[in-house]
Amino acid sequence: MTTNDNGQTDSLPKKLVVTLRAGGYFFALANIVCVAILAWAYMSVKLERKTISVTGSARKLIESDVVTWAGTVTASDPELVQAYDTLKKETDKVKGFVLAAGIPETEITAASITTTRHYKKEVVNAPAGSTESSAVITTDKVDNYTLTQIVSVTSTNMDKVPAIARNVTSLIKEGVQIDSDAPHYLYTKLSELKINMLAEATKDATARAEQIVNNANGRLGKLVEARMGVMQINPKGVTATSAEGVNDTTSFEKEITAVLSAKFEVR
Repeated sequence: MTTNDNGQTDSLPKKLVVTLRAGGYFFALANIVCVAILAWAYMSVKLERKTISVTGSARKLIESDVVTWAGTVTASDPELVQAYDTLKKETDKVKGFVLAAGIPETEITAASITTTRHYKKEVVNAPAGSTESSAVITTDKVDNYTLTQIVSVTSTNMDKVPAIARNVTSLIKEGVQIDSDAPHYLYTKLSELKINMLAEATKDATARAEQIVNNANGRLGKLVEARMGVMQINPKGVTATSAEGVNDTTSFEKEITAVLSAKFEVR
């Protein structure tokens, strides 16, 4: 116990009184902070924007507008010059066949010639008395030359080019060594079509979202986010998908599918 200036006796030490007062201030401040946190959390939940995510899609049947074809002509001979002369004659026959089918020369391309050298092989006998067997080695002497050249066509004629791909191998009867690839069908207006497909997919996503929200007695708000997925281009009637996108080149008629992920406000 202590005596104050008025001669009265204090029941608690001064240090203890100060400590209690500081503790009271601390707890009061803590209460204020807790109330502020609770109020902020309540307002955050109350004011948080409610949204709904849906997926929309659009499909369209398209027809290819460009067709390509390639044929590989081959000639072989022990003499390089003779192999080249043979390849030249065979390539000219293929070009003539394509021209006769009605394809203009401006749509025909002959790639550069590829030369492959085949080297002679010799058998090396093992030394007398050796337990090793004989070996076959490749020498640095050229045994034969194989020259190849690709003749290709890029055209908008969807009837003549496939017919060429089917019938050009008839030149084999004339001694032409040719391998014919299957035609590839392309659609060159995809960038323009993407815009229309995006609009159609957005309409589909909006209709789906409205149906869901209306059934829940809500009201659909504005579009807040939209992401378009990769396009899938398949042969007509095929629904294959890929994360990288399908781009079919085997069919004339194709079906293109666009998918859109959209997020809307809900009121």
